[in-house]
Amino acid sequence: MNVISNIKEYSVSELNSSIKNIMEHNFNLIKVRGEISQTNKHSSGHIYFILKDGNSSISSICWRSTVPRLNIKIEDGISVIVKGRITTYELQSKYQIIIDQVDYEGEGALLKLLEQRKKKLSLLGYFDNKNKKLIPKFPSRIGVITSETGAVIKDIIHRVSERFPLELLLYPANVQGEKSLKDLIDGINYFNNTLSTPDLIIIARGGGSLEDLMSFNEEELVKKIGESKIPIISAVGHETDFTLCDLVADLRAPTPTAAAEIAVPDRKDLFFKINSAYTLMSNILLKKIGEKKLNLEVFTNKFPNITNLINNKYQNLDYFEEKIKDSLNIILKNSKIKFFSKVEKINKRILYQRIEFLYEKINTLNKGIKIQLKNFIQSKKTLITSSNRQLALLSYKNILRRGFSVIKYNQELIKDEIQINKGEIFEVEFYKSKLKAKKI
Repeated sequence: MNVISNIKEYSVSELNSSIKNIMEHNFNLIKVRGEISQTNKHSSGHIYFILKDGNSSISSICWRSTVPRLNIKIEDGISVIVKGRITTYELQSKYQIIIDQVDYEGEGALLKLLEQRKKKLSLLGYFDNKNKKLIPKFPSRIGVITSETGAVIKDIIHRVSERFPLELLLYPANVQGEKSLKDLIDGINYFNNTLSTPDLIIIARGGGSLEDLMSFNEEELVKKIGESKIPIISAVGHETDFTLCDLVADLRAPTPTAAAEIAVPDRKDLFFKINSAYTLMSNILLKKIGEKKLNLEVFTNKFPNITNLINNKYQNLDYFEEKIKDSLNIILKNSKIKFFSKVEKINKRILYQRIEFLYEKINTLNKGIKIQLKNFIQSKKTLITSSNRQLALLSYKNILRRGFSVIKYNQELIKDEIQINKGEIFEVEFYKSKLKAKKI
């Protein structure tokens, strides 16, 4: 007897497909609260993670096209509320959430996340005072990264113009929302690499909730501020607001307006200080000059009359000059007398004979030198002639003249035919010519 069954039969694929349709049609957009763990940022651009609470977990996927639109960065350990759609992955028979939106879950979770990031970045040295750069006292150009439409930039422009007018460069940036982190980082990169490099950067925005300020607590922004070559003032929120940017910045200002006041001096105060310093220096200089003038007068009175001293020295010089002249005249007169006395005693005939003797001696020496020089030259000529004859007798050209020849290979004499290999070209030199030959 056959029993007819009313149980429907499915293939595995058909069953999984049916379950998928049931889940997707019964669950529209939903929100789920939980903690992110096991984050996997795939090379495809998709982000896979587990959303869990104390008892259960569910797989979650954020497609590559959705990632840029997220308000927060997906990372392990943060409590979030996700919005998405339930679906199944047929190949593995599991259900999962396709994520469209991710938001932080409450301020307590944000504070916990901030504390974790603070500890991590502190250990890396980003908050150390030794790494902070000095804020210039008199900047000539300031770069400002903030919204171009908000009240912040107007307040900064107003305070700078009022206190110490200088060049302000604005990099317009979103200071809240999904694009804010990228804009802030791009602004720092721009000012660090532009040709018109500012002396100082101010990162500013008005007050807001902890979640509104989360872009200024992102790890990427903190690291970028720490790596900036230009000093940075952080002016985020109101005086009671506090972000990680404040810790890593070279200086924290409680408000954007305070940042402008810190960044530039007050020209009124400068003028007052300059005038006060000028007056003080003038009084000190006048007093010093008066004292030096009095000391100079006292010191001058102690000096003897320089003019009289010089004139006395000139008089002494005149006196010694006259004495030297008189002494020289006496010496000249005595020398003349001695000279004429010597001249009168000279025998002219003996002197003339002496001169003639010396003249004859010179002539004799001159003739002897000429004879010796002639003999020397003749002997050298004879030696050269003899050497030329010997060279001619020894020259191989005389041998060649008698019909002989010389064989050379690579400028070397060949004494045996084995010095030349078969097929190599060598040179044969005759008395009046040369030729090339090849050994065969």
